[in-house]
Amino acid sequence: MSTPNGNFRIGDQERMDAMDVLGRALGEGRLNMDEFDDRCSRVAEAQTHNDLVPLLSDLPVGRQQGVVDKRVPDDAVLYSQAEIMNARRSGRRMRAGTFWLGTVGSIALTALHPIFLLIIPTLFILLYVMKIGPDSWYTPSLRQLEQQRRREIRARQLEIESARVHQQALMRAQRKSQIDELTNNALNIAQDTVNRFRRK
Repeated sequence: MSTPNGNFRIGDQERMDAMDVLGRALGEGRLNMDEFDDRCSRVAEAQTHNDLVPLLSDLPVGRQQGVVDKRVPDDAVLYSQAEIMNARRSGRRMRAGTFWLGTVGSIALTALHPIFLLIIPTLFILLYVMKIGPDSWYTPSLRQLEQQRRREIRARQLEIESARVHQQALMRAQRKSQIDELTNNALNIAQDTVNRFRRK
């Protein structure tokens, strides 16, 4: 769902960009120290894009660098740095596996002829310098990133479900304990009442 007039929520990166613009404006003499402090505190409190507009609109640097008008298209799919790094890690494993498999094979073939030892540096150059191999070994594809995101979401959902089930079990145990305590209290009161009547 898109928000009207660019009134979308901003993150730390947009706040940092806005503060960079304000810092440049201070350095260029466009703002005095009081204005800079005031605007920086308002940037830190800003929640939406529209909160930043009045703070930067009178600064040409903000307009030129697109800090104010920085927008993400509605159909854009964004991935975090952690998601990209995790996908790259799996590509590294494939390259390392290929390299070590080739290394072990070349060492085994050395019994036939020592020239096979040249396979080791050749493999290293091909895999790590020239980056020969599928693109997915070096740059994660959107499909890989999407699959990884789904796996992480599923794992998170399982964690939440497990925590919910655990919480329900604790609540049931507490209820049972409370019912047992109430039952014991009621029995004790009844026993006390019976004992009082017997004494009379």
